[in-house]
Amino acid sequence: MKKNMLLLLYTLFYPECHAEETSWGTFDAHIELFHYHIAAQEEQESQATVAGGYLHYTSKPLYHVGFGVTHYLSHLIFESHNPALTSLTDSAGEDINPLSELYAYYQDETFSLKIGRQQIETPMLNNDTTRLIPFSYKGVTSRISWDTTSFLSLGYITEFRANNSEDYTEYTSSGLAEDGVAYLGFHTQFGSVKHQWYYYHAPKLFNTLHMEVAAKTPYDNARMFHYGIQAIYTFNNGSGENTRTGNNGGGDVKLIAAKLGIASEKFSYTGSLSYNFGEDGINRGYGGLSSLYTSSMITNGKKSGHPFAKSLKVHYTYYSPTKEKAYSSALHFTNVTYSDDSSHTINSLYIDHKFKFRPREYILLRYERQWIAEEDDKSYFRIISAYTF
Repeated sequence: MKKNMLLLLYTLFYPECHAEETSWGTFDAHIELFHYHIAAQEEQESQATVAGGYLHYTSKPLYHVGFGVTHYLSHLIFESHNPALTSLTDSAGEDINPLSELYAYYQDETFSLKIGRQQIETPMLNNDTTRLIPFSYKGVTSRISWDTTSFLSLGYITEFRANNSEDYTEYTSSGLAEDGVAYLGFHTQFGSVKHQWYYYHAPKLFNTLHMEVAAKTPYDNARMFHYGIQAIYTFNNGSGENTRTGNNGGGDVKLIAAKLGIASEKFSYTGSLSYNFGEDGINRGYGGLSSLYTSSMITNGKKSGHPFAKSLKVHYTYYSPTKEKAYSSALHFTNVTYSDDSSHTINSLYIDHKFKFRPREYILLRYERQWIAEEDDKSYFRIISAYTF
């Protein structure tokens, strides 16, 4: 593992090793230092600091055909305590060193196809970049485009790798998908209104419809309204032994959310509401984080018990001489209440400060606090320093 770390650092710091684009393809590299501390009761107290990143190469296409590879590393440094609870290591508290992508591709002006290990970005199957290493998947994905705003996204995923593992298995974030997960997504835009519709088919787990319509409208010369609605509906649940309680335990999810905000060059304010009419929750979907307006880093309104979630996010950019350089702060407050008396009210708050020195070089400081009625409070602190070549 030490040899892997030295090789990564050597490659990142020698420019001739990572030319952005060459006659034989494109290469990029990312290095990151990630410190995470969770303050809680003794058995849940945890702390870890990791260094790592990724190396990514995409070959130049020959007759529209090529291949891509991405290798990640998350290596523990300094003293740690219960590091597995931070998900910066594997479940045994050891370093993670996964081959996150190894795929063949075909691409022309209107059609693209990938086969193999890959990272994908859809509402219920995605990277989840809240840790140093993202989720990744084995399968086939494709995209058919009509223009820059309208396209179909199709895929069939057979195996799943979580962000704290090197192994690809049939276990999704919500349970066992023995026959995999197929999906069909449609994106389009009419004027200023964007539509995003996804259908996921997992016959041994549960099927999902994820729908979103969002738009922006100018308020005056300097400000703009942004608003949208979301809906998540699951059905045709598989056998109970395949599901994980708290993610999807056999009942349907019937969730709707809405947001409204206003943004200017420096300030943005966004308020969101969500309510789950269904009998079950869907915290993480099939992989990564299931997309929802009221989600924060540590709290969301996607659990069971008919949660009613309210959130407010304020973002302020106080220094931005160019588009490539900006210093900003954000505050995100979320409140979740339940109609079921046995459930507990949750309040969460996070504050972050991000200093972006150039497009892909930044430092992020984030403090998070969670209060749950009749339970022990928790606080979270993370420092992330990243540089991408």
